[in-house]
Amino acid sequence: MVPIVTIDGPSGSGKGTISKALAIDLNWNYLDSGLIYRCYAFLHSIGVSDITQEINYIGHEYDLEHETISYRNKNITDVIRGTAITKLSSELSQLSAVREKLKLIQKTYLKEPGLVAEGRDMSSKLFPDSLVKIFLTANLEERVRRRANQLRNAGQKVNISELKNEIVLRDDRDMKRTQSPLKQTEDSIFIDSSEKTVREITNLIKKLI
Repeated sequence: MVPIVTIDGPSGSGKGTISKALAIDLNWNYLDSGLIYRCYAFLHSIGVSDITQEINYIGHEYDLEHETISYRNKNITDVIRGTAITKLSSELSQLSAVREKLKLIQKTYLKEPGLVAEGRDMSSKLFPDSLVKIFLTANLEERVRRRANQLRNAGQKVNISELKNEIVLRDDRDMKRTQSPLKQTEDSIFIDSSEKTVREITNLIKKLI
């Protein structure tokens, strides 16, 4: 059986950074489930008809400091991580038909020697038999600060008040949706990343493994 670590949590909790760091440390495969939804939203926005087939032409290269998302060899990183696609992907994720389509794609990431999967329903729906389950969060102010920095680094203007409202609304939508809501499962370990370093958290998870 392929070992799996699932890391769930709200936007800005640090689950992407932690998951990438952990996957690199362990030399395991890495699934950014939110990116799958963003890519679906991007293809939907440009009018692609067969999205589940066309999503195969999206590439993702990353290290701890940078990432590049491409579509048919064109860099779309800033678009994918931008506000419009963030909003659209959150809306599309409410649809059961979309979730079922993308679940099949996400399952293909489960390969030897192991998988680190991050999202909002990895522990509860996608990989309920995962080896270690983490629910990662941070206080709202810290999550807003992290998201603002991400947008600024992508060259986008940031209105902190609007950004805070967007995150609160997304949290509410993610937790109350009928399809795979964001929640901590009973067998997940709660970690608050507000005042912890990436290394502290990854070391903790590796001890759990």
